[in-house]
Amino acid sequence: MIKRLPRWIIVLALLIPGFSGAQETGWITDKNGCKIVNIAPQDGESADWSGDCRKGFAHGDGTLTWSMSGVVTEIYQGSMAEGYAEGQGKLWRRGGAYVGEWKRSLQHGRGRYEDEDGSWYQGEWAEGVPHGRGKMRTPDGQVLDGEWNKGEWVEPDAMPNKT
Repeated sequence: MIKRLPRWIIVLALLIPGFSGAQETGWITDKNGCKIVNIAPQDGESADWSGDCRKGFAHGDGTLTWSMSGVVTEIYQGSMAEGYAEGQGKLWRRGGAYVGEWKRSLQHGRGRYEDEDGSWYQGEWAEGVPHGRGKMRTPDGQVLDGEWNKGEWVEPDAMPNKT
């Protein structure tokens, strides 16, 4: 049996602006003409990249600042490749922060997310959600340790017996 997680765990996966597989990915151009992938474009949104621009795309190490109507909403510090967060990086947004590996602007590999409510998840990620081995502390202090499948915790009792 796979246990469904509360809504807040899904929110932790929504770190680069409003990730949702159902929305259309687009591109945003900063004031220097450097393109950055925009997972979920929104009216009034802007981005500013401090690193290099290769062939018109954010590339290399730097800081990416996302704003909404002039108010900073997120700051990513780390590596970019062809306009995507790629490799190691840190992302801060109101309510929480993620430090770890990225692939095509989604958490992918090993990383840790901490929420301002005291909850956290540390472990393996795939395509923006916990997937593989990991450990989570919920806002009420419960600790879930084990396997995750596409953002859902696999309860230990549900694991097939190995002989």
